Amino acid sequence: MKLSYSKEADKFIKKNKGNISEDEVDALVILAVKKILKIEDSSIDLKKLKGKYRGSFRIRRGDTRIIFTVRKEDLSTVFVHYIDFRGNVYK
Repeated sequence: MKLSYSKEADKFIKKNKGNISEDEVDALVILAVKKILKIEDSSIDLKKLKGKYRGSFRIRRGDTRIIFTVRKEDLSTVFVHYIDFRGNVYK
């Protein structure tokens, strides 16, 4: 599975290494994609988004939110748009 990050997501990870690491984000996104594709059922907090972020998904981990999209053409490609705290990510 290929994961790519936006500049904003990369910047958040580098600034908040104590809160969440890139490896943790990778693991959470992989679990979420497996749940979306119904390969594996996990207890990850995953939600399909509406409105401005239509077609994207949100993972909740404490106060941190990860917004990502799975490519429809190639289900093994995931793009992480935003990683931020709950109050800031939906702006």
